[in-house]
Amino acid sequence: MNRHLSSLSFMETFSSKLELALNNLSMAQFPPDSRRTMRKFSSTEVAQLLDVTEAYIRQVALKDESPSPEIVGGRRLYTLEQVLELRMALAANGRKKWMNPRRAGDERCQVIAITNFKGGSSKTSTTIHLGHYLALRGYRVLAVDLDPQASLTALHGNLPDFDHRTGDTLYSAIRFDDPVPTRSIIHQTHVVGFDVVCAGLELTEFETAVALQMRHAGGTSFLLRVAHALDQVADDYDFILLDSAPSLNFLTLSSLTAATGVVIPVPAHMLDVDSTGKFLDLAASYMQVLEEFGTAAHWDFAKFLITKFEPNDHPQANMAALMRQVFGQDLLLSSVIKSTAVADALTWKQSLYEVNRSRFSAPKTYDRAIESINAANAELERLFWDAWGRE
Repeated sequence: MNRHLSSLSFMETFSSKLELALNNLSMAQFPPDSRRTMRKFSSTEVAQLLDVTEAYIRQVALKDESPSPEIVGGRRLYTLEQVLELRMALAANGRKKWMNPRRAGDERCQVIAITNFKGGSSKTSTTIHLGHYLALRGYRVLAVDLDPQASLTALHGNLPDFDHRTGDTLYSAIRFDDPVPTRSIIHQTHVVGFDVVCAGLELTEFETAVALQMRHAGGTSFLLRVAHALDQVADDYDFILLDSAPSLNFLTLSSLTAATGVVIPVPAHMLDVDSTGKFLDLAASYMQVLEEFGTAAHWDFAKFLITKFEPNDHPQANMAALMRQVFGQDLLLSSVIKSTAVADALTWKQSLYEVNRSRFSAPKTYDRAIESINAANAELERLFWDAWGRE
């Protein structure tokens, strides 16, 4: 029996068709001459971001101590740049020193790996929402896309000067031959305080390069390449977030070695929890080998996070209870609920923090989603402060 379908022809045909269709969609959303901008924030939202009252914001505005907001329909609207300017001004004058949350003294940049080799566990969603939350809080954040599928990269639309075909990914900084400075592959986004290192298919070349390196030289020094690349820019950031690929490959192992903390998103489904168990078992076997070679990874913390949670779903509620029994204090108290608001925002290539509440036909759906995301991110922020030794 002669099989008529060429695997090469099939793959090439639909790869080209999909690339063309997605490029056309991206061009429609973000034309080449367009530049994405962050939405503006009402005085109520600014007060929430700065953890002060709205009356205090009005008082500061009356004294001309704050940036001049845009007035639309009687509402004061601030850009994120203005919010950051106001934050730093209030912190600098001595009255609100706590308002500047950036690390100081001997506090070191925290490298957080968001990882799980089960696809669909919300690693990218967790990364983008944590990163934007921290940026809105005034921190300096670098997100590194370690997934060759480049979902985190795609969420930023057309970034100026980025082309995955020209080697503009982390691989260029961690390759064995002629690596480039890490700073040269960092891109600023439309969210002030949030930068990104993009991904592309060339990240898969790291696996082959490591295999060849181990054949010639042996050892596990390759695991330190990501850490060394990040060390070059660590002084510029408070947090570096690593969005890992859904696999436990050399690049993921390198990210776990570079990390100071780990977050493992897990949906409360039997298959996801079972897959996470296999991930932990496989990771443990690798970590044992690393310990034998003297390159063991040590973290400030590692936490599980329940994602895509539907609290009214009885099987999910039971699975969440099981996870709390098994993981105990290593499972975050907060869960991120499953929400059409998050799905819609990601379809628009935005985090929930970028979208105006009024854009949703059911604003209460947005309210529930952002409340659960804020709760999880705030819990993580407290862990970060604990790692820094802050009260």
